Amino acid sequence: MPYTVRLRLNEILIEQKKTRKQLAHQAGLRPSTVSTLCNQPVQRIYLRTLASLCETLDVSISDLLVLEKH
Repeated sequence: MPYTVRLRLNEILIEQKKTRKQLAHQAGLRPSTVSTLCNQPVQRIYLRTLASLCETLDVSISDLLVLEKH
């Protein structure tokens, strides 16, 4: 069965009561980048961006990325 990796960014923002704009500012990312990452499906993400998101949101990579079976 094929697997997909899903980015839980939108869910985490809701849990932490943060807006996309706030996250972009705090993480030093462009708002358009955060918006693209919040919209599923995400095709690719730079490791530097992933690290910045984890650090800013204080989550681990395993909190941010989930492997789903289809």
